[in-house]
Amino acid sequence: MSTAIVTGAAKGIGRGIAAAFATAGWSVVLVDRDAAPLAETAKGLGANVATLTGDVAERKTNDAAVRLATEKFGRIDAVVGNAGVTLPKLIDETSGDEFDRLFAINVKALMYLAQAAHRALAQTRGSLTVIASKTGLVAQRNSPIYVATKGAAVQLARALALDWATEGIRVNAVCPGIVDTPMLKEFIDAMPDPAASRREHEAAQPLGRLATPAECAAAVLFLSSPAASFITGVALPVDGGFTAE
Repeated sequence: MSTAIVTGAAKGIGRGIAAAFATAGWSVVLVDRDAAPLAETAKGLGANVATLTGDVAERKTNDAAVRLATEKFGRIDAVVGNAGVTLPKLIDETSGDEFDRLFAINVKALMYLAQAAHRALAQTRGSLTVIASKTGLVAQRNSPIYVATKGAAVQLARALALDWATEGIRVNAVCPGIVDTPMLKEFIDAMPDPAASRREHEAAQPLGRLATPAECAAAVLFLSSPAASFITGVALPVDGGFTAE
C-alpha cells in the first residue's frame, strides 16, 4: 500500500488532500499544529491514517513525520508540503518578525520536509508536491511578502526536480487560485459586506466561481500517481483560468 505525508492537513486544502489519498486507498500521515481539527480530519478516513501534532517550521516535526510514516506504514511514496499562512499587509506595515514567520512556515518548512523525506522518497522513487499559489506565478496587490514566499516555493520545487531527477524523485508545485476554505471564509466575513466580497472573489475567476479543496486535491493525487510518472518540475495552476489572463 502506498503512503503519503500531508502537512497542514487539519483544514481546507490539506483536509481535502488527506481525504483524496485515503479514498484512493493510500495510507496517510496527517501533520498539523492544531490538534483538535487534525483529529476531526482523521475521523472517517479509515484505519490506515496516523496523525502528528507539531509545527512544520521546526525541523523536528518534519523528522518525526517521516519517522512515523516509515515505522507505521513501512514506506513513503508521496509527500505534500501544504502548510502555509498568509499576510495581507503592505510592505511598509510588515515587521521583521512577520517576515521571518512567513518564510519559516511557507518556505523553510518545505526545506525541512524535503530534507527529512529525501532518502525515503529515493527508495520508492516517489514524489514531493509543494502547495504554492497562483501568486507564485503572478503577483497580486497588498501582500508582497506572501507573494514572495509563494514564488520561492515554486522555484524550490523546480530546482529540486532537477536535483533529484537522477534518483527518480519527481517534484512539482500545485498553484491554487482562490479556494473556498475556512481561511477564506474568515477573511470574507471580516469585510464590511461579506456577500459582496464573496461575489467579487467569484467574479475574479474566469470560470466564475471559487475552487474547492477537492479540486486542488485531485491535482495533487494525479501528480503523486503513476499517471504522472514523466511529469516533474511543473507548477500546475488550479485557478479557474486566472493566470491565463
